[in-house]
Amino acid sequence: MPLFRVRVSLGPPFGLEPEKMSDREIELKLVCEPAELERIKRAPALQRLKQGRASGKHPRSVYFDTENLTLGDNGLALRLRRTGGACVQTLKTETGASGDRTGALARDTGEHETRLPRGSSVPDLNRLPANLKKRIQKLANGHALGPRLESDIRRTIHNLATPQGDRIELAFDRGALRAEGRDAPVSEIELELKEGTPSSLYRVALDLNEIAELHIGYKSKSERGFALLRAEKPEAVKAEPVLLDREMPLADAYAAVLRHCLVHLMANEAATREARLPEALHQMRVALRRARSAFEIFRPAIGGDTADRLAAEAKWLANELGPARDFDVFLSDILAPVTPQDAALADLRMRAEAMREEHWDRAISVIGSRRYTRFLLEYGLFLAERGWTVKSKAPALAHDFASAALDKRLRKAAKIGRDIETLDGEDRHELRKRLKKLRYALHFFSSLYDARDVKPYLRHLSQMQDVFGGLNDVVTAHAILDGLAAGTRQRSVAARVVAWHEKRAEKDWKGAIRLWKRFRETEPFWSLRNG
Repeated sequence: MPLFRVRVSLGPPFGLEPEKMSDREIELKLVCEPAELERIKRAPALQRLKQGRASGKHPRSVYFDTENLTLGDNGLALRLRRTGGACVQTLKTETGASGDRTGALARDTGEHETRLPRGSSVPDLNRLPANLKKRIQKLANGHALGPRLESDIRRTIHNLATPQGDRIELAFDRGALRAEGRDAPVSEIELELKEGTPSSLYRVALDLNEIAELHIGYKSKSERGFALLRAEKPEAVKAEPVLLDREMPLADAYAAVLRHCLVHLMANEAATREARLPEALHQMRVALRRARSAFEIFRPAIGGDTADRLAAEAKWLANELGPARDFDVFLSDILAPVTPQDAALADLRMRAEAMREEHWDRAISVIGSRRYTRFLLEYGLFLAERGWTVKSKAPALAHDFASAALDKRLRKAAKIGRDIETLDGEDRHELRKRLKKLRYALHFFSSLYDARDVKPYLRHLSQMQDVFGGLNDVVTAHAILDGLAAGTRQRSVAARVVAWHEKRAEKDWKGAIRLWKRFRETEPFWSLRNG
């Protein structure tokens, strides 16, 4: 789910000698409504950056694959593109995530281009390097390659020069993708770095975001088209493991952890905005909490004013999404189990569903706002520039920092947990938060330690978190019920719901005490032989 797209050409593009290789390409895609596209075209701020006259193209591309889309499923995109009378065959090969400094969210894509004779209508695999030809033939396994997707795009290109000397190609794309009778409109901006630093793309994008309502474009046109062809629906995505190296410098670990949080956030945006999946919204909030925890965990050694400001924006965004999530949980985990399911409870559920819809509308509005897009771009710029400072006394290596950070998180939880049998509601909530922060820290740093030691410790902590999470849901339900129970009848059913869950919560709390004692008897893995 890259913010940047990085392409590495594996062969000569049209117009170059076969032995000449093009440089690496770094692109940032922005999506908007057609009216917003026109607003940007006329913006004085953009006019000041333009160099020379604009040029126009009308490329028509056809993507080829097997009937069951084997190539696309394996990260390949085989395309014929016609511009004027010329025909260019392109094979793109996805090579995975990049750890370079392009905003720390890059994906490398191999690209082989070759010119075909005028009027060519099918790919010529003999024009590909032998290894790529063999790979395609193996994947196709005797099945024919046919046209599966068409893109018809009108492109206007401007050359930009920033005051810092960076050169950027800006392309306005309008058109459509077509696949088996289904269309998807294209209205987007591509910023491609020609000379300078990747941070310049972020800065230009931030300026454009002040002019029009923009969103980050996460998918290439081929990816969008094949999703259309498959009639794919976006899904919720859980966070991937954070992979750090024991010898990794602290600054590199900081970048990797923050990159992980941003990728997790963006991976769930489509499923939240387009499909309104409760789990996707939940995962967005988890990503934001993890990002805030990362800024806080690393702050004693690395960070700065920009990091603090991004953490504050992450908190704002999480708070805006919170009420929709609270009502999702209230309806599924609080009201659904209560018995009997009578008319009074049905009326309460109907009121809760109406409130949930309002809060979801608000959440979708926030995700579609300029402030949200600005947050993503500023976050990416922070990573691209490495705009932080490492304190002079900070550990040089991530492993050394991790052990101290985990000790600190555990001490904070243990301090309040030592009186667990007498904790009131507020203190229980505080213990839950401290355990959650410890869990996030473990998620960031566990790859630095032996998995055999990490696994049992995480199991105990996860069990505790599940119980504490359920207890917190009951506390949240109290606040929601107070707002929903406007009349005497509603107050009566609200009291019944509370009584039903309070009985369960008391039992769960006794279980939480047992889990805590078992957890405290488990030796912290970072203090064992790997520490």
